[in-house]
Amino acid sequence: MNELLYLYGIIPLQDEETNSFADIKGIDEEHSLSIINFERCAAVVCLVREEEYGEEVLEEKTQQMDWLQEKAFHHHEALISLRERTTIIPMKFCTIFQNKKSLAEMIQSREEEWEKLLSELENKEEWNVKIYCDRSLLREEVAENNLTIENKKAEIAEMSKGRQFLERKKLDQIIDQEVEQEQRDFSKGYHEKWKSLAAQDAVKKVWNKDVTGKDEEMCWNSAYLLPLEHVESFLEKVTLANEEHASAGWKFEITGPWPAYHFVNLSKSEV
Repeated sequence: MNELLYLYGIIPLQDEETNSFADIKGIDEEHSLSIINFERCAAVVCLVREEEYGEEVLEEKTQQMDWLQEKAFHHHEALISLRERTTIIPMKFCTIFQNKKSLAEMIQSREEEWEKLLSELENKEEWNVKIYCDRSLLREEVAENNLTIENKKAEIAEMSKGRQFLERKKLDQIIDQEVEQEQRDFSKGYHEKWKSLAAQDAVKKVWNKDVTGKDEEMCWNSAYLLPLEHVESFLEKVTLANEEHASAGWKFEITGPWPAYHFVNLSKSEV
């Protein structure tokens, strides 16, 4: 019965004799997390059985939605627990190695890069902000107070009756365009303010209502890698923006701290 190594993340060198992660159960709910030190960094791993986590078995299991959701959630929760205790470069879900030798080959090929990245992530937290708006409220505001719309209405008023009918139909499209522009300008304006507090920032994909399950429309989604000394100020600024614009239908949703998912580039890695 062969055992594989499930890799959670890369961390600074640790004292292996006092494994501070032994209380965290691994993805198989049997083995605990352990540490393997290398020359410049360490790996957080757990043992898993090949008959349960071998490549062919995983291809089948990852098609089972219940299994996938349960195990992906465990991976995420384990990374959160690890982040609370140390700086960590999070690995992708189901990053598995045949043995310690194959893990060592990957680590040693990138150990200098890992060490540098750990230094960049030290004493920093990832926080995410999503901005939502009540589109109907915003559309009403734009229709009544937007300068472009006011000018268009004045222009239509000078036209013949027949032409007015056609242009009023076009006006709805122009209002929608102005609403989308207002969403972008409003959100980007806050993003520009917030990112001055961050060591790094990332603009993420905006999701539709089918995904978010919210009545409001998502119009911005971003992540910020914040030095610890800036976190409190950042949270205060987002909270204040939420309070100031709630009556106009804007909502700011902040979550974190997370492992630095959006500030670790694994594209050149085997993992």
